[in-house]
Amino acid sequence: MEKQWIVPTYSETERLRRWNIANRIMEEEELDALIIYGDREGSFPASYAPDVYFTNERPGAIVIFPKNGEPISVVSLITVVEDHIQSGRISSTQSWVRPENMYVGKMGANVVEIIEDRGLNKSAIGIIGLAPYPPFYFDGSMPYNTWQYIQEDLSEATFKFVDNKFMEYTSVKSEEEIAVLKWSANVGEKMCDAMLQATHPGVRENEIYAAAIATCAENVGYTTELLMGSGPEFVGWGPPVWTYRPEAPRVIEEGDVVLAEVFSSFGMLETQHQPAIAVGKVHPDFDKASVAARKSYEAGVEMLKEGVTFGDVVEAMRKPMRKIDNSWHVHPLVHSMNPFGLIGAGEGWPKLPEISAYAKVLPIPDVGLDTVLRKGMVFALEPNCAIGNRLINLGGTAIVGENIGIELNENSTNLMRAK
Repeated sequence: MEKQWIVPTYSETERLRRWNIANRIMEEEELDALIIYGDREGSFPASYAPDVYFTNERPGAIVIFPKNGEPISVVSLITVVEDHIQSGRISSTQSWVRPENMYVGKMGANVVEIIEDRGLNKSAIGIIGLAPYPPFYFDGSMPYNTWQYIQEDLSEATFKFVDNKFMEYTSVKSEEEIAVLKWSANVGEKMCDAMLQATHPGVRENEIYAAAIATCAENVGYTTELLMGSGPEFVGWGPPVWTYRPEAPRVIEEGDVVLAEVFSSFGMLETQHQPAIAVGKVHPDFDKASVAARKSYEAGVEMLKEGVTFGDVVEAMRKPMRKIDNSWHVHPLVHSMNPFGLIGAGEGWPKLPEISAYAKVLPIPDVGLDTVLRKGMVFALEPNCAIGNRLINLGGTAIVGENIGIELNENSTNLMRAK
């Protein structure tokens, strides 16, 4: 029987809300236009995509947004135009860019030409795409040559970085965006359950991985990779080694723990899920670490309320870990989502004797601890606790509420046990 999908979409109201944000930024910063750099697709689906926020199009454009005007999209490939044509034949409401405002040739030279054609070459222009964007772009995302060309050929213009203002106004989600997030979270929940069902002694890591990827597509979600590892001891955090190194996937054994970070995306809004799956009887340190991680998660949800600072959330999540001797953290405990930018790190980075052999190892820093939370902001809660060489990571995505955080998923927020 064919599935009946009731898929959330964006209305004209949402388009106007977002365009009003662009104009609000320009009004407050005394700007005549914005230049917005979007990262290329092909990296889930783009690591940095403020362009899509204003275009509702494929990621990877440079958007020029004149004050009180409409966004102009400079895209990389003619295939984007072809997709735009095809979309227009099906529906005229989903793309927010008119054909006359779409150019092919994502280069600084074309940006300059458009700015000059519109008489903005002596104007005050805001730039989105050059400020740090942790954890992906600590030096900004716009390529050096693109920025150099814009600066040199628009020598009479003045430029101002407004990434922080963009993040401030776009971090609070509308009701329509929350509906999209809930869809994404539901897909992620199903991906985690599929991984649990696929996990048992004798199966290879890639089979568990495949179960999650297939489930995502079957339920109208999008992902390109998972972070994943397994073993009776485990201290790594990243994609499986067999995705970037020619070697066989590991075979799951009794006593292993399978750890993963699941990325589920829909409509360019992402949720993250942190399944930890125990296979049979595991070492007691895993159970001990899972209790601490769960308490940390609960503390984070409790503190995700309007008016507290991000630093308050981070401190609350650290407290349960401090009660565990010889514990440390493999990655941050919490970070913002849609957009990224705020990071709350753990403590004790990292307590591994092998670290001393490396040339230089800097801890992941806290970012944005003074930020005051507002209702509708989105965070990934991913408390992780390593005891010696045994790591547990669990958690999920939650929205800042009025008095407590609003959890979007459940199964990956506890230690999962394979049957």
